[in-house]
Amino acid sequence: MDVEKSQIDSSNPVEAGIRRLFQDLNREDSQLRTYLLDAALAGLRLARNPESPELRHDAAQVWAAIEPILSRHLEAEDTHLLPWLEQHGNLSPETQGKIRECHQKLRSFIRVLVRDDIAAATATEGREIGKALTGLGVALDDAIDDEERRLLPTFQKALFATLRQ
Repeated sequence: MDVEKSQIDSSNPVEAGIRRLFQDLNREDSQLRTYLLDAALAGLRLARNPESPELRHDAAQVWAAIEPILSRHLEAEDTHLLPWLEQHGNLSPETQGKIRECHQKLRSFIRVLVRDDIAAATATEGREIGKALTGLGVALDDAIDDEERRLLPTFQKALFATLRQ
């Protein structure tokens, strides 16, 4: 791997930057995975008992841990990785559509969760927040699995194909 890394680092700066981005996204996937069960459980509990201040507080804490990682991750994928893959990775229209659909789904959950103070939400808002947090946990788990199975191998092939050229 050191030979491949040195080849990437000595190749053009864009390829080196994409490689670093790939490594950062893998690390962020691992960080997000540690919170998925907590998010799903906090969301389920809050959806069932949305008037509980303790459960709203728990949901707020889980979201506070996930939000900065997820925001950075989605922004990096949207602005750097996905455009690069579309240009160099020979992604099928079906794969591109699934990626966009997944991002839109995650962002719809995020829109519900982004608020000044989850802990101060009303019971109605708490139920929505609980459902969104549960949905986010499940959607993230699916997205990470899909990335590991399809997107990251496609990315690796595309990256190493550009090195051989």
